Amino acid sequence: MKKYILIILSLFFTSCSYTSALSYFDFSKNKIGEYQNINVKLLWSADIGEGRSSKTGALQPIFFNNNSYTIDSEGLITSINLSSGEINWVHDLNLDVSSGLSFHNDMLFFGTHDGKYYGYKVDRLASSSYKFFDTFDITSLLEESFTEPDLLIQLLSEVSAPGLGIDNLMFVKLDDGYTVAIDIENSKVEWQYKGRNVPLSMKGSGSITNLNNNLFIARDDGNLISLKKGTGKLNWIVSISPRSGRNELESLRDVEMTPFVKDGTIFVGSFQGNLISVDVFNGNLIWSKPMSILSNIDVDEENVYAADSEGYIFALDRFSGFTKWKLKLENNLIGTQSFSYEKYIINISTKGHIMVIDKNQGKILSLVDIIDDVGNQTKGALINKVLYITSENGRLNAIKID
Repeated sequence: MKKYILIILSLFFTSCSYTSALSYFDFSKNKIGEYQNINVKLLWSADIGEGRSSKTGALQPIFFNNNSYTIDSEGLITSINLSSGEINWVHDLNLDVSSGLSFHNDMLFFGTHDGKYYGYKVDRLASSSYKFFDTFDITSLLEESFTEPDLLIQLLSEVSAPGLGIDNLMFVKLDDGYTVAIDIENSKVEWQYKGRNVPLSMKGSGSITNLNNNLFIARDDGNLISLKKGTGKLNWIVSISPRSGRNELESLRDVEMTPFVKDGTIFVGSFQGNLISVDVFNGNLIWSKPMSILSNIDVDEENVYAADSEGYIFALDRFSGFTKWKLKLENNLIGTQSFSYEKYIINISTKGHIMVIDKNQGKILSLVDIIDDVGNQTKGALINKVLYITSENGRLNAIKID
């Protein structure tokens, strides 16, 4: 029986708020750097199940209507109120999950390792789930909750990343190199594009992005492609980082980040490769910078902000790729996802340190250790001055930065 049952029972018998579990944090011992008029505070931390497994990439949360939705590697979906950190409901589907959630047309979508793709209406999940602080039958917690899916379709292989929803279609990347468009109204594959299948790749979670009815997919073979949304026809293909090396491990050029589109330019980077800037309309390469990228970047009006796998954080001129500053993290810290926020860059280390960095000078203004390890592929969100990030031990954390 999952640890989640134990959590529910504990809540039931203690009749205390779920967020009271934060008491084990000693903030006074976890401050590493000095604050400079910057307040970094853990608002709440909630258990979301088993987290990810060794077979999956980061199972990132999604957010809408002041709620977050997460799924763990065993199919436990959790809905949390973003303001309070209290759990709205949980639903245990008992499935071997391969990708994080997507939200489209009031439905949650995800894939499993046996190549199935599921879609569930949120209101149906909520109405048939375990609810907290309501009257419930304790014996029902010993059984797996079950709801028939609103969409179930068998694909050629497992889904490797969260899908992208547009109109009546979901676009998803498969582990064998295919990209498919799924008609969610008729539960059928509308079209599929066959790409190169590589013998060895990392379990990533970089999603598809789009602009003007064109899709942009960064692939495990080290290429960025553009497809027509309606037909799957190839517009263009550009190499991010050619696969080369004495063996398959040295040849890894996986793209674990979601391509970032801004003002007609797309930015994307790969592991053991390059960070590149490309014209979205014709696929022409604008600039390329040698850099090993595993996490999402951020882009503002002037710069691209990225962390590499060697422990550096960069600010690059977004028009030329020129390095404006490069920050080396101490104590063997490795940065992950970057967020551009007012005058600052927010970055999270793989060990869970929250770093606030001056945009102009590239200096750390605050470095605080208040959450557990997040891994090197974590993907979160910065919403209304609150950073939401998952840790590898299966927790969703809300961190206020102001």
